[in-house]
Amino acid sequence: MDSINKSRMQLIFTLLLFGTIGTLSRYINMPSSIICLGRAFFGAVTILILLAARREKPDAEAIRRNRWWLLLSSALMCCNWICQFEAYKYTTIATSTLCYYMQPVFYILAGAVVLKEKLTPRKIICVAVAFCGMILVSGVLQTGLHLSELKGVIFGVCGGFFYAMVVLINKYMKDISPVNTTIMQLALVSLIMLPYSAATGAFSEVSITAAGIICLLTLGVLHTGIGYIIYFDAVNKLPTQTVGILSYIDPVEAVLLSAFFLREPVNIYTVMGAVLILGAAAVSELTGDRKAA
Repeated sequence: MDSINKSRMQLIFTLLLFGTIGTLSRYINMPSSIICLGRAFFGAVTILILLAARREKPDAEAIRRNRWWLLLSSALMCCNWICQFEAYKYTTIATSTLCYYMQPVFYILAGAVVLKEKLTPRKIICVAVAFCGMILVSGVLQTGLHLSELKGVIFGVCGGFFYAMVVLINKYMKDISPVNTTIMQLALVSLIMLPYSAATGAFSEVSITAAGIICLLTLGVLHTGIGYIIYFDAVNKLPTQTVGILSYIDPVEAVLLSAFFLREPVNIYTVMGAVLILGAAAVSELTGDRKAA
């Protein structure tokens, strides 16, 4: 197997992992802040162990140089993860994932405002199509939205917004590798979420079960620590367009698991909304890659 094919298989493996996060969260009966804390802590420890096994050390100078951007992006990542896991609690995995996947739309809009990137007619159409898809996915046209469903949709969309902001902030970092960025973000998320969880009384709401602990460890060690290392190793060796196309494995798998494994309702409107959201995101990303090339 040549290097490109190996990297492609690594990327597919990690995206299949990421697609199971929503389903895995169903078995963790803990507040979202505790899930975020555990995921970040176990992920950071795992990456440090992997780096030590490879005789590598975090780049202290690069980290120091980007410390303020790292702190800001970590705070946004906290908001991103909390919204993501709250969305899973209030609505189906399919709905929350597809609302969360509005992130490319927010990135387009943020790029126009912050980076002064030109908002072309094609991008405007992609934004409009994605919002139409979100309306279909939310279920508001069929039965209206119950308060719980509405919370799930809002948390999912907010999670996508904060993720887009993390990606945007990362563009301002200079001469720092993705692994160094990730390990510092995970460490800072842990430091932020610890006092936040204590202040909000989250620790008193923790329901400790064997299944919950195993799933949280899996989320932190496998999905975050090992998964991120393999993911960035693959991304650094593959064309951007290939990464963009394969990235849609994640939300599609999440929707399928929601329907067939968790037996959550997925109707024709959800399918139509998924096509609009993912299609709009794909067109916007692939158009950008082609122009850059």
